[in-house]
Amino acid sequence: MLNYRPFVVWGDFLRASLLGFVLGFNILLSPLSLGAIRVEQVEAWAQSHPTAQVEDFLSWVKSTDPEQMAWFTLMRKSESAQEATPLNPRAIVFGPESKFVFTFNGEAKEEGYQEVEMLFFRQEPKAQWELRKLSFNSQNKQVSFSGPNPNSCLACHQNPVRPIWSQYDRWKGAYGEIDDSIVQYREKESLQFKKFLKNKETHSRYSKLQFPEGSIVSPYSEEPKGGNYRLRPNVTLTDSLLKLHAKVLVARLKEHPEFETEKMFLTASLLGCEALLTADDFEKKSLFKLLEKRFKKIYQGPISWGDKGSVGANSSKQAMLYLLGLEHSDFSLEKEPTRWSYFSGNFYFEEYLAIELYDELSQLDCQIPSFQCFSNYGHTVILPIGTEKDTLDILNACDYLFSSRMTAGPIEANGPKPISNPIVTCLGCHQKDGTAPYIPFDDKEKLLSDKVLKDLILSKITSTDKNFRMPPTRPLSEKEILGIRKWLSN
Repeated sequence: MLNYRPFVVWGDFLRASLLGFVLGFNILLSPLSLGAIRVEQVEAWAQSHPTAQVEDFLSWVKSTDPEQMAWFTLMRKSESAQEATPLNPRAIVFGPESKFVFTFNGEAKEEGYQEVEMLFFRQEPKAQWELRKLSFNSQNKQVSFSGPNPNSCLACHQNPVRPIWSQYDRWKGAYGEIDDSIVQYREKESLQFKKFLKNKETHSRYSKLQFPEGSIVSPYSEEPKGGNYRLRPNVTLTDSLLKLHAKVLVARLKEHPEFETEKMFLTASLLGCEALLTADDFEKKSLFKLLEKRFKKIYQGPISWGDKGSVGANSSKQAMLYLLGLEHSDFSLEKEPTRWSYFSGNFYFEEYLAIELYDELSQLDCQIPSFQCFSNYGHTVILPIGTEKDTLDILNACDYLFSSRMTAGPIEANGPKPISNPIVTCLGCHQKDGTAPYIPFDDKEKLLSDKVLKDLILSKITSTDKNFRMPPTRPLSEKEILGIRKWLSN
């Protein structure tokens, strides 16, 4: 049997745009890149250039991987440790695949001017994100490269690490904030960007960026919902981060002790097989009823899956993902990870997770039916030889996936487990040289003996009040809260 790579698309305009045009465009361009710069390369450069400055690093990136500097967006307002202004924005340089993302700003008075913040996608030993920081000192001419995931970064980037980026079609604070366009009738943004463009050619840092051709407001579009996706950096970054983050989530799913038992049923749930069942499929339908029952018994999250804007009510997909260790905050890349934004979160991840899992299953099991199912947005439909209808092929795939579950016994998966290193999130701010009052997390016996302080921490980590909760930058995930509670209970 010919084994086609599955590609599942459900039909709304946005997702057709993202997954059809953007993903296809990135695949087309990816071979032009020399490959994303790796952690080891940056570390070696820092060691061999101890007196370098940020501008030297940008020149090195441009010579090492020219494509990297051609994919970027600009933040005129920033909620990160690096400040930004409209004239000196924070550049987010992500390359053609977002496997290496780094940021810098352009004014000496701005916080973070002497630092380059980095995000790497690591495939080995498992798919995961890794944060790094490259710090420069203009006085003693010393360069320092941080270790992985500095504590100061985890207060915002969660534990385990995830990128922070808004979802389609609004990117607060970015140029091209609304649908990647800079148009005359949004006068303030348009005037600010034109001032930036006048100065960028002579600027020591922004001049290193490679602005794509095709627009007078490059790298953005002159038209709302522009059809040239080379001039849609915000949506391109969104799509590529989601695609890579799906690999990270699959790696976490695979660590769950029940994954091997449930992986085919999980894939069936992600593909929407439940909706294809008929009234005669009583035995298969009962599987989903048992799944929902198990989910409702185990679920501990502070916010219902169904209270997420446009994502709808609970589904078997969400129930299975939760029972195998994932929660809301694993899916959203928003700064407030317990909330979905418009067209956010599990809409995309269900699709990407299905692609990743089904592709893996098909490599391990030669009997699994292969298929491609497309929406009606101009995609060419390619089906396995002898298949007349794509829906028939999906039914065959669903039947095969269900077969593994029919005799597997009760669903035992129990949901997210407490993370093993929860206190690093707190240490980012509350260590002795931190930005917040010192709390003796490094002296557990002393901390646990202070019942007032212990109770205060417990109330702060679960609070929804931004003026009281800890950390103030975001609500903690369920796994983080469980981990801290377990740590404090000794």
